[in-house]
Amino acid sequence: MQEQLENIHVIQKIYSAQGNTYEEVISNFHNLQKQHLTKLFKYISNENELNQFQLKGSVIGVDIEHTNEIGFDGQISIVQIKDDEDVYIFDVIEIGLENQKLINVLKLIFEDDKIIKVFYAGSTDVLWLKRDFQIYIQNYFDLKEIADMCKLKGGNSLIYLWKQYCDHQVSKSYKNNMQTSNWAERPLTQEQLIYAAYDCYYLPYLRYVLLQELTKIDIKQQIKIFLKFNKTVNKDYKKPILSNSELAKVIQKEYNLLMQIVTETNDTSPIYQLLQTQPAAVQLVQFIALEIMKVRQEYAVHHNDPVESLEENEQVILIAIHIYQRLNIPNIQDYKLTYPDYQNYQNQQYQFTLEYISKQIDKDWEVYFKSFCKGLYQSFLYDINFIKYGLTTIFESLQVLQIPESKNKQNQQKIDQKKQKQSEFVEKFTRKKPAYGNCKIYTKENFFLCNCDEKKIRWYLKQGLADLICEDPPTIQLKFDPSGFKEEGSDKAQYVTIERVNQCVICGKENELLKFHIVPVVYKKHIQGKRSYDVVCLCLACHHKASALNDKLKIIIAEKYNINVKQNKKDSLLLMVKNLIKSVMAYNKKKQNLPKEAYQKFQIQFNNQIEQLKNQQLFNQINQFDLNNLKYEDNLININDESFSGFVVYLKLNEELFNKNEDNPDQGKLIVEQLKTEEEIDEFLVFWRDNFLNEMKPQYLNEAWAIDHKFKRTFGDKSQYNPNNQLQQKQTDDQD
Repeated sequence: MQEQLENIHVIQKIYSAQGNTYEEVISNFHNLQKQHLTKLFKYISNENELNQFQLKGSVIGVDIEHTNEIGFDGQISIVQIKDDEDVYIFDVIEIGLENQKLINVLKLIFEDDKIIKVFYAGSTDVLWLKRDFQIYIQNYFDLKEIADMCKLKGGNSLIYLWKQYCDHQVSKSYKNNMQTSNWAERPLTQEQLIYAAYDCYYLPYLRYVLLQELTKIDIKQQIKIFLKFNKTVNKDYKKPILSNSELAKVIQKEYNLLMQIVTETNDTSPIYQLLQTQPAAVQLVQFIALEIMKVRQEYAVHHNDPVESLEENEQVILIAIHIYQRLNIPNIQDYKLTYPDYQNYQNQQYQFTLEYISKQIDKDWEVYFKSFCKGLYQSFLYDINFIKYGLTTIFESLQVLQIPESKNKQNQQKIDQKKQKQSEFVEKFTRKKPAYGNCKIYTKENFFLCNCDEKKIRWYLKQGLADLICEDPPTIQLKFDPSGFKEEGSDKAQYVTIERVNQCVICGKENELLKFHIVPVVYKKHIQGKRSYDVVCLCLACHHKASALNDKLKIIIAEKYNINVKQNKKDSLLLMVKNLIKSVMAYNKKKQNLPKEAYQKFQIQFNNQIEQLKNQQLFNQINQFDLNNLKYEDNLININDESFSGFVVYLKLNEELFNKNEDNPDQGKLIVEQLKTEEEIDEFLVFWRDNFLNEMKPQYLNEAWAIDHKFKRTFGDKSQYNPNNQLQQKQTDDQD
């Protein structure tokens, strides 16, 4: 009986503070989830902002981002807390680890046994809080332990739980990249802050969900979980000093990664060939690496520096390989007789190995190598400059030995060229001004009509169709009744009246933005009145990915509607004409200072392009220019002759003619023409929107954006977007 009472007490504690019923909690969560996450988290980065914090509710989600870039033990970078309404992000580095006000706030939360703290795999988080703030958590709850016990079909990872229960999907690689990003550097990026907010945002909700799964488990198993929670919070923090065997595992892992890269890049360097065939040589390399890592760790503890502040693990392996090369051992098989297992320090041969290495160094090594390595193997005095000098010099020597200087320069040139091209693309194509100005338009009756850009505001003012009623943000009141506007019940009102955020709708990035058409322009331009709704902002990386997905889908759509898409665009007559015109324009820009060799290259290029045109049957049917008038010199066209210039002018003037007769019709127009009814058009639009949602997983769409949006836009006589007014505006811009 006593045992049963104890069991009931334990289960009551696990299930405490649920508040509402299971169904109500799920319903409330999904309603809240529709809100924009960037409006939910509050970033607290100084002592004064701590006054903003006011915990709401008795169940909180907790996550911690940690950095190994500060001190030997590392340090907490930020603490994320999700309560009933908000996500709070406490910037520990900015506020200060020793800030008493921060410590008091955190202690008040984590040591209150009435507040349930929900973590995912939080055992290390618990230790970090003990180490940095001397906090001993009360009422700890770990979702991973519950997921492990419930044996869920899809696994126990947080990514799976998000996808299964929260309709939130991220890739494993993205989560790993963000988790290992630089949490010591300030300021933190918007992407880091949003990632951090997500890491705790769903935890309280997932607790409710998994507790329902837990009820299906035997009562004794449930009690085991609670006891495990107690064991976690009672565990003491220990400095992360690795034993010899633990260091050996690190070395083995790094060595295997290096050899994997060697295999993938087909590196045929003699040293790697030797290591792949001589196990004894590998053992000696690992032995040397272990000695370096031991000294590195001792130094880091003594000076409270990050372990890898002297050299990173992979560089230690490369240094060890270089030291082995400089030992110049004639026959590794003979040496194997006296060489010990590098993990076995009980063996007397350990000392013999060190002595052998020192003798080899004395024979043929430069002064700084001698000093460094002798000191290294004797665990010499802690002198940071000496260690850094020795390690850096060895590594630089290794780089010179493995990669010829000319190859280094070539590689660097390729990297620089790639960066330059990317910078030029960003400069040329990404937006320099905000995509959304969030200017305001009101009707004559003072009803808010929509947000818009500043260009639209200027147009209405210039036409005398509106009055400026506010300058910041620019706001106008129309002097006419807009066509199709309804004061209430309009299905466009909510979407166009919400302010747009200038950020990528997929990842939230706020720079390098381009506009992206969810429904490709090739179709949208033929659908009357449905042009702007599906235009969103994407960052450069997301735009590349989304465009590639759309290109693949266009081919599938063309096949569905039996449209023959010409795959070889090089055979396109219109494209040939355009390419020749572009080539001539490029020549005209450069011809004043053009060397003779370059001039001849242009001659050859133009000659080939014209010959290709002559071979096109369709071109011969359309062309009215007498190509026999073209003058040649040395069998190549004289590109400075008037007849050649006249031919190019003819192509420019008749470009539309070649387009009309092109045997590659507008596939978008052909497809839209097959959509006979308004319902079919709406289904077509929904298809593209659904593909965008499923493939790209946008997190920051306008809250009122809907996949089944059906509003068909009409343009009144005075609308800026009336085709006649657009033509008038273009003519005005050309005159200006």
